[in-house]
Order: sequence, then C-alpha cells, then structure tokens
Amino acid sequence: MEDIDRQRTLAYFERLGKKRVRLYAAIDCERFLGGWQVRELADQWLAAQEAEDASTPLWRRLGRRRTSP
Repeated sequence: MEDIDRQRTLAYFERLGKKRVRLYAAIDCERFLGGWQVRELADQWLAAQEAEDASTPLWRRLGRRRTSP
C-alpha cells in the first residue's frame, strides 16, 4: 500500500469512528474497507485508538461518553 493510500485510509477511519471501523473489520473487511492490507491497517488503527483511550483519564472518558451519541 502506498503512503498516500495509507493516509487516505486512516483519514477515512477517523471519519467513520472506532465503532464502525471495528464493526466493518469484524463483519466483512474486504467488502466494506478493502483488501488484507486495509484489514491490517484497521487492526493497527483500532489498537492505537484503544491505547489512546487507556491513557486518557477516567473523568475525560466519562465526559466524552455523555456528549457522544
């Protein structure tokens, strides 16, 4: 995967959000996201999002959940 494709895919993941990326990757990654390279990128992106959430304080996570739909 070229660097520009990787950047576009990561921007697409940001727009979709963690829940949808996880759902699409779990259901049928090739249909919704692309090939195996995108699947690996989705797994890496989700792991980074989980690590980021784990490093944020509890009070911020709770506040974010209230404002998120």
